[in-house]
Amino acid sequence: MAETLAEATRTRPRHTSKAAFAALLGFFVVEYVRPGIYVPILEAVHVNSIIPLTAFALALFAPAGRANAAIFRQPITRWMLFFVALFFVQFLTVDVRLYVFEKLGAVAGYVLIYYAILRNVTSIARFKAVFATLIGVHVVMLVLHPGVVLEPEKRHYVGGTFLGDGNDFAWSACIVVPLAHFLFRHDRRPVWRYAYLLALLLLIIAVVGTQSRGGSIALALVSLYLVAWSKRRAAGLALLAVVAGVVLFVAPPAYFERMESVSTYQADGSAQGRLSAWNSALRMALDHPFTGVGAGHFSVKFGLEYRPPGVGRREMPWLNAHSIYFVALGEFGFSGIVFLLAVIGSGFLGCGSVRKRLHRRNGPRESELRELALAVQCSLIGFAVAGTFLSGLYYPHLFVVSALCVAVMLLERDDRGAQSEASAAPGTREQPASLTAAIPDARMRHVRSGSARRW
Repeated sequence: MAETLAEATRTRPRHTSKAAFAALLGFFVVEYVRPGIYVPILEAVHVNSIIPLTAFALALFAPAGRANAAIFRQPITRWMLFFVALFFVQFLTVDVRLYVFEKLGAVAGYVLIYYAILRNVTSIARFKAVFATLIGVHVVMLVLHPGVVLEPEKRHYVGGTFLGDGNDFAWSACIVVPLAHFLFRHDRRPVWRYAYLLALLLLIIAVVGTQSRGGSIALALVSLYLVAWSKRRAAGLALLAVVAGVVLFVAPPAYFERMESVSTYQADGSAQGRLSAWNSALRMALDHPFTGVGAGHFSVKFGLEYRPPGVGRREMPWLNAHSIYFVALGEFGFSGIVFLLAVIGSGFLGCGSVRKRLHRRNGPRESELRELALAVQCSLIGFAVAGTFLSGLYYPHLFVVSALCVAVMLLERDDRGAQSEASAAPGTREQPASLTAAIPDARMRHVRSGSARRW
């Protein structure tokens, strides 16, 4: 039996080194928190460049980790390469190449991190470590800027990173909320479970504190989807009721006034500005269907060529697209919107397929992996819904969440391969539904208790 298990697990990739994985986790710290803002010497030594490049280099040259062939066979990976290729095409068509070059630098860096995630995150334990790091950096930002939680009657800015605007922080919080819920459900250490529950409540309060309408809509949809597909719906509904009570308790009157403006968008200047920008994005795509007006060009082109008819420059000199979909449409044409929808759709359907296949297998590992897929799928929903109202196409969210989706799909595929190899091994009796079921109970308890620590 031991020989059979050893043969079966060969199809699973070996972990990269702890140094490679630590560098990947370091990327989330330096990118989200930007410690160089608070410790100038870190900015002087370019820690925000050194750590991500180190994470990529260690992943690229690691003797272990997920195979490159498996990564590049994934449709989402190919769409990422297609997106990078669009930038190079735009160098031939745009007015200001510097704008394109600046956006390409950001996107290329995030694509490298996408690759590093797929090389490194090859187990549920490593997923948990990534989730814990993402939760941690958001909690750190709230500690550094406590007014978001303590003074929800005011709208606050959160530092100088891409999370600086309250709407942007709410967007990122919606992505992380289902990850906190997953760790609360599946960490077997009581102290850490309550820590993740506290973090979950803090993130929800932070969304309220930012008074972000898009973030609130995304949070509601993520919560409903999570409860609807949770294995323990009763517990999920109870938690949802507690969350709703917390929101009602901490939310100031200004929050409800902003939420009411969603239904009266005709009289809301911000909403009308978004509609004007979206209409202009469509006009940009019709004029430049294959390459758009160029990465980073939306605001300039809006002010010079695509303002609403009859509106002067003094009245409306420029506008952001206020939507990842309309940024993609305006700046990359129909090629850009196809890319974005293909990545989101592939990630959502891929995680859904993983959950469907695992639903037929009821081992403890399969159950945890199924809920992992649900958590990542909910993160993608948070990204896709809140991103409807924000322009952060060049933020790390798309690349990080997409990588987690692909990593879930590949992890489930590795498990299926291991089980198929085990069942096909000659001279062995029929294997249990889950490989973990073949491990003696005492050893299994040891593996479970330490799974969150051994990455």
